[in-house]
Amino acid sequence: MMENNFPDSWELVKLVEQLNFLPTGVKEFEGIKKYFSTGSIQENEFTPEGEFTFINRPSRANRIAELGDVLQARMKATDKGLLIDEKLDGQLFSTGFLQVKPYGETYNNKLLYYYIKSEFFLTQKNELATGSTQEALTDNGANDIVIPLPPLPEQHRIVDKLDAVMQKVESNKLRLDKIPKLLKRFRQSVLAAAVSGRLTEEWRKKNNYENLFEISKQFEINDTYRELNELSENWKWVALGNYVKCNRGRFSIRPRNDPRYFGGSIPFIQIGDLPREGGFINTHKQTLNESGLKVSKMFPKNTLTMAIVGATIANTGILAYDMCFTDSMVGMNKGDLDLNLFLDYYLRIEKENFRQLSYAGGGQPNIKLELLNDYPFPLPPKEEQKEIVRKVEQLFAFADKIEARYTKAKTILDKLPQSILAKAFRGELVPQNPNDEPASVLLERIKKEKEKLAGEKKVKKIKEYSIKEKPLKIAAEKEVKYIKVITGK
Repeated sequence: MMENNFPDSWELVKLVEQLNFLPTGVKEFEGIKKYFSTGSIQENEFTPEGEFTFINRPSRANRIAELGDVLQARMKATDKGLLIDEKLDGQLFSTGFLQVKPYGETYNNKLLYYYIKSEFFLTQKNELATGSTQEALTDNGANDIVIPLPPLPEQHRIVDKLDAVMQKVESNKLRLDKIPKLLKRFRQSVLAAAVSGRLTEEWRKKNNYENLFEISKQFEINDTYRELNELSENWKWVALGNYVKCNRGRFSIRPRNDPRYFGGSIPFIQIGDLPREGGFINTHKQTLNESGLKVSKMFPKNTLTMAIVGATIANTGILAYDMCFTDSMVGMNKGDLDLNLFLDYYLRIEKENFRQLSYAGGGQPNIKLELLNDYPFPLPPKEEQKEIVRKVEQLFAFADKIEARYTKAKTILDKLPQSILAKAFRGELVPQNPNDEPASVLLERIKKEKEKLAGEKKVKKIKEYSIKEKPLKIAAEKEVKYIKVITGK
């Protein structure tokens, strides 16, 4: 049981003793009801669309929730919770929820909801959770959970303050959540400007370099793959295979995870190791031994790689050091990091087009070497490629700084709700009022409400019993009279 370090006017009480802890099972109801499982709550929000089923008969495997009830998922390490509103009033819920409601007007329902979302409650729930396959809080475990009980007027003040503060936190989260999308859009616009020549438009006015690349004539540009729009001065369209050689990786062993070829010191990557948005591949998860190297192929540092099959098809990455990779990837290398980076920028911009082309043939998506070799590539002079890389890296560094600030702010904001709730349930969020009726007096009111409710349940049970037993009693009396007539006794 947690220590009572709360204000003098507060009490620390057992949850199931001072609040109505509702048992499992529904005996009867009329009509058809919606049934919600714990999976109906995603990211701490209720998602009713498509997340319920209809039930028309009572069961011990569900429970009815009423307006103001508080439900909390029993599973360990989750803070999924609900405060039942008008839309959910009278509907069925899984027994995977704990269901609690105050006795009369003795505990603010919204405060109770905030409590089951707080670390004060969640820590207790996790410690008391039991189970072999999935640990969860049982009804017996719930008997040991304690809850702080502030004076009733202070409860209302705490809820008002929490509502106002949490609304601000949520508003800030919504604004913050827009930043990753904005940064992604910014980086994409930078790349689009880079490979179209717009990024170096002013630079070209002062620097007029000829395009001195010697281009092979082995492949023909296939202009059905993409539109050949007009290029900037000294740029020219070339077939990609005429500019850089595309070499498939190699690892022909099947099954691919044969242990005889792994466990050495030679870095080995597969398509899952490629970064989502391009850039450098700085780590590897697997290594080959000498036998593995014999059936594979080493590619040098700064090689640009591209996935040509699978779910991550057309993803690219640049090797940060010498590595081997599978035949599901292609390597391209111009022998100059800046030239490889510019090529990476272009392939990243064309990623979706490559994916569409790979699906066009039907069956397993596949980027064939024929497609790569014939694919149109906008080739700038070497000096301009280097300037483009410099500018892109500069702008990306700016975006990285914003992203780092976003990550830091998000970390702080994600922790803020629990920090606020901790203050609330320590009695530090709003000032105490000496004129408030202390919680010790409130406990007496709770006791009376419990006794009143217990009496109502007893009367109801007697009535139900009486209704059920009356036909049996009449039948029994008739049976006795019948026996007397037959026997004459």
